[in-house]
Amino acid sequence: MYARISFTCGFLLFLGCSDPAPEPPVEIVEAPVGKEIYMMYCAQCHGIKGDGLSLIEIDRPARSFLEGGFSFGNTVDAISKTTRSGIPGTPMPPFVEVLKQQQIHDVALYIRSLAPIVQDATTDDTEMVVGERPVVVRGMLPPVQHGLPLHPRGLLIGNPDGLSYEYRTDDVRLLAIRQGKFVSRTDWTGRGGTPLEPLGKIVVLVGGGDPAEMFIGEDGTPLHARLSNSSVFGELGTISYDLVDQTGTVVARVTETCKPTTGVRALINQELVITAQLPISIVLPESAQTADSLAVPSGTSTHTIIHAAVGGK
Repeated sequence: MYARISFTCGFLLFLGCSDPAPEPPVEIVEAPVGKEIYMMYCAQCHGIKGDGLSLIEIDRPARSFLEGGFSFGNTVDAISKTTRSGIPGTPMPPFVEVLKQQQIHDVALYIRSLAPIVQDATTDDTEMVVGERPVVVRGMLPPVQHGLPLHPRGLLIGNPDGLSYEYRTDDVRLLAIRQGKFVSRTDWTGRGGTPLEPLGKIVVLVGGGDPAEMFIGEDGTPLHARLSNSSVFGELGTISYDLVDQTGTVVARVTETCKPTTGVRALINQELVITAQLPISIVLPESAQTADSLAVPSGTSTHTIIHAAVGGK
């Protein structure tokens, strides 16, 4: 019973929900009351500290509440609605049948207290703005260009320098690099059925916006890139993923950071720190360049893929 509940709680805040029927008002309580509920139902996925470091194995990273930027609004009311409704077609049941209304409010209040955000974001405030720290947002990505596929599972990293990086995460690949405003969320009041709206101008289209796998094994077979986590605790956002072969064996771990160079040309480096159990190879995306070897040896090595930016804001 608890295993199922804690697993599903891991996705409360980056999946959608619909508004339930009106309910009686709840009493405002102190956040520590909700901490006990959080520890019982949510900590196994979101971590004891709310940092997303799960205590059990789950098929995708849980949200870090410490990073803020809640996918469906960061008000107590928005968090409560997501907690109550559940997500049809997923392992997450409606918590309205597990927790009382007051308990849902209490745990939402506690979760809200973990975020470093001072100002509440309502459903009218759909634009997410990057301040002095990087911001990561997950959700459905629209086609990068007309005729390209939509990606139900996507991720955007926005850095304070005004550049943002658009990834598909079902099989992690950098799709595009944008400059300017970050992203608008229009799915706060739905069930996650509305794509994100990246706002920046595309300055790099990786592999034509639909790149092939970037890593292959020794036998030439493509490796699946399985998302592990993302981080915004440094100056730049990072994304980490495991490279998995056809048998499900992890053959390498990659931590990726993108940042512009300081030269005359507008170049952006996609920096990869790769810890490989076995030798693998990098398949360079179309139009990208590198001064490094495409052969990745066993052990830890660093490889930089260079993208030339075009245009901008």
